[in-house]
Amino acid sequence: MTPLNSPVEVERHVLIVEDDPATRRLYKFLLSNAGYSVLEAVDGVAALEQLSLHRCSLVISDMNMPRMDGLELTKTIRRDHPELYVIIITAFGTPDVEKQALRVGANDYLTKPFEFEELERRIRLVFEGSTAASQPAPSSTIGNAS
Repeated sequence: MTPLNSPVEVERHVLIVEDDPATRRLYKFLLSNAGYSVLEAVDGVAALEQLSLHRCSLVISDMNMPRMDGLELTKTIRRDHPELYVIIITAFGTPDVEKQALRVGANDYLTKPFEFEELERRIRLVFEGSTAASQPAPSSTIGNAS
């Protein structure tokens, strides 16, 4: 991950915020293999600590986590790092939850389980500057828990 004072571009740097260690490792493995530089955090508090030390362009956060959930994290990111793109991921996907995530400032929303290719497509569109990243697509394989 790029330190804050580094002039290196941060385009392909992603922060994964997920309290489940196995899911976090899976995301890191898959995204690293897809060419992204990945930073990890176990919850929103740890994510904010990482963001104070490192630059990134994208935060992918679980919704339900201890200490600070994905919604509170997103609110804080909007206040302190408005340029960051935020994708919320949850196993408890309902239209109301999706509206709540988007209302607090998430740019995109994905319900578990989902195909990794769908997440990668959305990430790729973010880095290409496309607003099509949040277009719905079928979901299946990654994750069944929050």
